[in-house]
Amino acid sequence: MVALGTEQPDTIERIEVLRGGHKADDPGLFGPLPGVRVGNAVAYEFELPEWVEPWPGRARLERVFVLLDLGISMSNPCWQGAVKPDGTVIDIPATEEHSWYVDLITVDRSAGQYVFRDLFIDVRVPTDGRHYRMLDLDDFADAIEGGLITLEQAVSGLRRWQRFLDRHLHEGRYPSGSWTDFPPAAFAPLRRLSAPLAPPVRWNG
Repeated sequence: MVALGTEQPDTIERIEVLRGGHKADDPGLFGPLPGVRVGNAVAYEFELPEWVEPWPGRARLERVFVLLDLGISMSNPCWQGAVKPDGTVIDIPATEEHSWYVDLITVDRSAGQYVFRDLFIDVRVPTDGRHYRMLDLDDFADAIEGGLITLEQAVSGLRRWQRFLDRHLHEGRYPSGSWTDFPPAAFAPLRRLSAPLAPPVRWNG
């Protein structure tokens, strides 16, 4: 791992991140969260609460990566299960320990602060040879129908999503035996940075 500050100072920019969604019942923005940017790629972190059980050998610190030009956010979730305060139990199959969860998002920037909002469409990408699993296209359609997102946001989102699939999962017209560029090579310097990036902020659900 590389300590933040040991790379060339003009290659890494410290930033703040706020994250949220477009659902009618979203609680608002979470943050600011510590993050860094290298070119088109961003990484930011937050800490999960005590009721979340991490995978063996991992902490409750979730590092999320973003491709700014595509508006794509992704992480290899650090947790294998949870017992929520309301008693709800979540168990993640062992097959998912090294899978990535990818979200379509909107990106807004003001000075050194970025606002990332979930735009419903997701895909779970395993790294063991299994097929990817697309999720929540129905939620995306409901959001358009219900006026939660604009037509402009929907059109932009679908175009960006297709570019992500083409650039990073399957470049050619027909399926291949391996991903085109996944996890994206642009994240390599950010994945090497030591954790935490800064004193972590805890998410409480």
